[in-house]
Amino acid sequence: MRPEIFLIILGMAAVTYFSRITFLVLVGRISLPDTLSHGLRYIPIGILTAMVVPGLLAAEGRLDISFGNQFIIAGLISGLVAARWKNVFLAMGSGMLAVVALRLV
Repeated sequence: MRPEIFLIILGMAAVTYFSRITFLVLVGRISLPDTLSHGLRYIPIGILTAMVVPGLLAAEGRLDISFGNQFIIAGLISGLVAARWKNVFLAMGSGMLAVVALRLV
């Protein structure tokens, strides 16, 4: 590996580490307002939604909002399973199983 690539990776790791540790140290010493701490709870689900929804709506590289899009159907099934049983692995498995079944049909 070229040394400049290694230095870039090392620099990115340092920036990521220090940006996260700084936030954790500051939050541990500063009390946050209730509205802010309540809002911070929704960040993980917001990030997950931002990563998953584009893959469901534009899986083939173009926007397809119809029930002919098998990924929307699999996403709905996975979402219903997650809401009902609150089990991440069961939700992921049902979504993958739905995609396989829909591709075979």
